[in-house]
Amino acid sequence: MKKLSDILIKTAQIISISMMIILTLSLFIGVIARYVFNISIPELQVIRNFSIFWLVFTGSALAIKEKAHLEIDIFSDYMSKKAIILKNRIVYILVLAAIIILIVIGIEAWQVGLSRRELVSVRFLESQPNLIYYYSSILIGSIFMLFFHLQLFKETFFKKRSADK
Repeated sequence: MKKLSDILIKTAQIISISMMIILTLSLFIGVIARYVFNISIPELQVIRNFSIFWLVFTGSALAIKEKAHLEIDIFSDYMSKKAIILKNRIVYILVLAAIIILIVIGIEAWQVGLSRRELVSVRFLESQPNLIYYYSSILIGSIFMLFFHLQLFKETFFKKRSADK
């Protein structure tokens, strides 16, 4: 299980870093092309959208792994330890439900992406590509999120018991 976790973490990190680099380069090239050479490259919008989709979903998965998502914790100072544990369990279950909803949406998006075509014309392709390369990020990122969230299960539900031993 540790080996699979390491592989998924490394994969998500590589995808996120690659998408950040691609996004940065496409933005830079677009600015230079427009303001220096006075030309527009519409294909860069396709590349930017692709990068943003994948960056959001793989980055969210990594944020779940690192517990780096936004957390508002103003009431915990006024709660007992038992109430804090209960609150953490409820939040865990709600996040799990949200991830499952994302997976269902990802499956639907995957199917829709097979039949829908890119609206921006891509000059070097004979026909417009389908949108599966965008929409697959929802499903794959959500699966990563589910795996990383399930890894937190033991810590969330059995933290008190392991601390007592």
